[in-house]
Amino acid sequence: MRSPRVLAVDIGAGHVACGVFTAGAAGRLVLQQFALEPHSSDPSHEARWATEIAQSLGAVSARHQLGGVSALAVPGHLALTKFIKTPSMAKEKRGKIIAFEAAENIPYPLEEVVWDHLVVADDGFDLEVMLTAAKFEAMQTLCTATDSAGFPAERAVPSVLALNHAFRYNYPEVNESVIVINIGARSTNLLFIEGERFYVRTLALAGNAVTQTIAEDLRIDFSQAETLKVQVLSGHSDLPAGSPSRAAVQRAAAAFNTKLGLEVTRSAINHRRQSGCEAAVAVYLTGAGSLVNELPTVLSGKLKLRVYRYEALRNVDLSANARAAGAESASAALADLVGLATCLVAKKETEASLLPPSVTEAIAFRKRQPIIVASAALVVVAFFPPIAYFHQVASAKLVQVSQVDGQLMPLRAIQTRNADNLRQIEDAKKQIAAYRGAYDTKANWINFFTDLQNRLVKIEDVWLDKLQVVRAPLPEPGSEPLVDLSVPPPADGSAPPAPPLRLTLSGRLLDVANPQSKVSAEARQRVQQLLASFTGSQFIASVENEKFDNNQNGLLRFDFTLVINPRKTL
Repeated sequence: MRSPRVLAVDIGAGHVACGVFTAGAAGRLVLQQFALEPHSSDPSHEARWATEIAQSLGAVSARHQLGGVSALAVPGHLALTKFIKTPSMAKEKRGKIIAFEAAENIPYPLEEVVWDHLVVADDGFDLEVMLTAAKFEAMQTLCTATDSAGFPAERAVPSVLALNHAFRYNYPEVNESVIVINIGARSTNLLFIEGERFYVRTLALAGNAVTQTIAEDLRIDFSQAETLKVQVLSGHSDLPAGSPSRAAVQRAAAAFNTKLGLEVTRSAINHRRQSGCEAAVAVYLTGAGSLVNELPTVLSGKLKLRVYRYEALRNVDLSANARAAGAESASAALADLVGLATCLVAKKETEASLLPPSVTEAIAFRKRQPIIVASAALVVVAFFPPIAYFHQVASAKLVQVSQVDGQLMPLRAIQTRNADNLRQIEDAKKQIAAYRGAYDTKANWINFFTDLQNRLVKIEDVWLDKLQVVRAPLPEPGSEPLVDLSVPPPADGSAPPAPPLRLTLSGRLLDVANPQSKVSAEARQRVQQLLASFTGSQFIASVENEKFDNNQNGLLRFDFTLVINPRKTL
């Protein structure tokens, strides 16, 4: 049963945002409480990032009396996402295939990461899957920081997946292909949505790139450059129009806008080429880094699309407390928060979790703890009287067991010798069967090639270029062995036969009557006679995968597969 309340926590590179959501009577989300606490996004403070998160959440808890079990949005610079396609298969068989693909596509050993997957689309032919992963150490540090501040995590969702949920909730009428861009401090999430399908790309180009450019241009430290950037781009700076500092901010913002436009254009083209999706019809901008005034105009010019400001609170009602806390003015930081809470109104919503196993186990234990304590107390009280009685009975029985055990010792020694003898007999039977099989089949290859040569000679002017053995793959350790379903199982109940041996053959037939033109129908008939004659061989069960090529004058190339008779195996 889902909780009627969600405490959502968005962990950004430069801020922490918290929101308490409930489901309203009309089936709409209601933001009951909101808090936003900025902290330093200076890349040189990377080692202090977890500490600053704990301090920011502590300040939120103290000022707004917020806390409790929470849902986390994992920022883009921590969460890796990859999209893969595999052949469609039954749900119970997907686990091993997806685990194999995860090991191939996640650029770290799986034991060093927390990873999960989400099925994006299944059309019956192809299965499209999103893989997401984060370093185990980073997620453990993040969960420890939130737990220490009074916000223990029960869910950890990649921020871009939360953004996808939020957009579908706020814009249910949009079914065309669109791009949602969430620009943060350290990363930018590109979300391509078309119907039920979506695709994600995370860019390292974000708000910090503007700040770093300003710091290098004016030779000031990162924090000063960040303050200057915010003041100028928000229109709250007192610097004169011709000021070198204002000019440096405007140059850095213009360069960022151009780079972002190029990256979005390149990503959109690659996505269309790889997925075959329709071209996007609109772009939605959100995130604190998207508030640059000229950015929509630049993106619209680069992409030739309509660009809108994303409305994070479009279908969200606000309480008086949330309005007083400034939720409306901070809507650019609310996109991921809303996405964490849509599970309250979208009951069939699926997620991918990045919680470390230790945290998941601790949550499960906390939920079971009251039941365990009560059950243990009940057991102690209920079983105390019988324990004393059965202790006396057990003591008497132990004496009897020791007496019988002494009598059984000689019999156990005999049983052990008998078991060893039976194992030796079984080993000998297996060796005899192996020798007999080798003896029975030792001449089969010679007889098979003789039979094959005779059939080629009868047709005339035909020869083989290639003959290759194709054996069935060995089963994976612990999996069931491959069997040939076309052969009925033995009547004695023994193990079913293995898949038959296959030979792939390639050859050519010379059309003597037509050396300078396309091969005639008579040449095709001779090849068909050759293939038909193979089915009369005692070594061949059937002919498969017949292919012909008459592009070369006077020659008819052919390829086919011979299925060897399992009763005359080679």
